[in-house]
Amino acid sequence: MTAPKFTPEGIQVQTFQEIYDEIAAGYRTIYGEDINLAADTPDGQRVAIEAQLVLDSQSFGALEYNQRDPDFALGQSLNSIIKLSGINRRPATRSQVDVLVVTDRLLTLPVDYAVEDELGQSWTTLAIRDLSAGTTTVTLFAEDFGSVEADAATIINPVTVVIGVQSVTNPIAATVGIDEETDQDLRVRRNRSLETPRSSSTGRMFTALASLPNVIDVAVYENDTDVTDADGIPAHSLWIVVEGGAVSSIIETMVKNKTGGKGMVGSVTGTFEEDVLRPNGSTFTIIHSMTFDRPVFVPVLVRLDATRKDSGSPIDEALISQSIATKTFFIGENLLASDLYRLAFDAGQNFIPTNLQISSDGGVTYTDGRLLSGLNEKFSIAASDVTVTEII
Repeated sequence: MTAPKFTPEGIQVQTFQEIYDEIAAGYRTIYGEDINLAADTPDGQRVAIEAQLVLDSQSFGALEYNQRDPDFALGQSLNSIIKLSGINRRPATRSQVDVLVVTDRLLTLPVDYAVEDELGQSWTTLAIRDLSAGTTTVTLFAEDFGSVEADAATIINPVTVVIGVQSVTNPIAATVGIDEETDQDLRVRRNRSLETPRSSSTGRMFTALASLPNVIDVAVYENDTDVTDADGIPAHSLWIVVEGGAVSSIIETMVKNKTGGKGMVGSVTGTFEEDVLRPNGSTFTIIHSMTFDRPVFVPVLVRLDATRKDSGSPIDEALISQSIATKTFFIGENLLASDLYRLAFDAGQNFIPTNLQISSDGGVTYTDGRLLSGLNEKFSIAASDVTVTEII
C-alpha cells in the first residue's frame, strides 16, 4: 500500500515496513542506488526515525477515525458519542454503612465527620447530624468512590473528635459501591440498549431497567399461565428483582414498559404519576402503583484442601481465598462447586486443590455438588469465608 486510505471496512494505514521502504526508495532516487541505508548507518537511522514519525501520525489519524464509532471509541470520546443512544456512563458510587453512635449528651456531628475502619479506610458523613444522648444510627459513606469493603464491627476508630461520642461501630457489613463503568462494559450496555425494539415486552422491560443509572443486576420473571406457577408467581404476573438504582426511576421504567393487565410481585412499592391531556386541554393524572423486589444476598462458605506439590514450597492460603472470592454472581444464578477450582488454580501452581465444598446455610451443611439459588437470591463469596487447609 502506498498511502493510507479509506475503504468500505474503514481507514487503512501503512505498516512500518511499507513506510520505511517508501522513504528509502525516495532517498535512493535522490542520492543514487548505492546509498548505504543499513540500520547501523546515519542515513539508515534517519530513514527509520522518519518512518516512525509517519507511522505515529497515521496511527493517530486511525485512532481519531475510530473515536467516531461507539464500538471502538475510548474515554471522553465514548462518553460523547453514546449520548446519541440516550445513555451515559455509570459513575462510581460510594460504599455506605449504617453505624451505631453511642453518645452521653446532645451533640452535633459535622459534615465530613470521619471514622476509620481496621484497614485505615475513612468513612464520613455527608450532612450535619444532630444526636441526642443514647444510641443513634448514622449512615457513613466511604471517602473514596468505588468498591470499598468493610466487614461488620470493623468501623470503630473515630478520627474526628467530638466531645460526647463514646463509641462507634457498624453492626453489619458495608453496602459496597461500584467502580466507574469501564469502556468495555459501557459498549456492551449500549449495544444491549439497541436490542429493545427487537425484544419481547419482557425483554424490553429487562433492557430498560438494566440501562438505569447505578443498576447493578436485574432479573425479570414472567408467569403467563392462568395459575400460580411453581415459583409462587401469580397468574399473568411479572416478578422483577433489581439490585441498585433509585426506586423512583425503577418504578417509572416499569410503568412505561409494562403491558396492561399484568400483575406485579414484590415488597418494594412505589407510585408514578402520569399526566395526560383531556380533549379540552386540561390535565388528567393517572397514578400507577408498582411493586418489585430487591435481591436477597446469600453468603457462600467455601472450604478446600491445598496439597503442596513441593513440601518445601509454602502455599499462599490468603491468595487462594482472595482468588476464589473474585467469583461474581447474577441474581438467581446457581453455583457448582467444581466451577471454583479454576479460580483456586489462579492463585498459583505450587499446590493441588481438592475436596472443595460449598455451603449456603452458614456451614450447617456442605456439598461438593451444586447450590440452588432462589429466583430473588444472589450468592456472594467473601475471602474471609473461604477456608483453606494446607496439606504438606
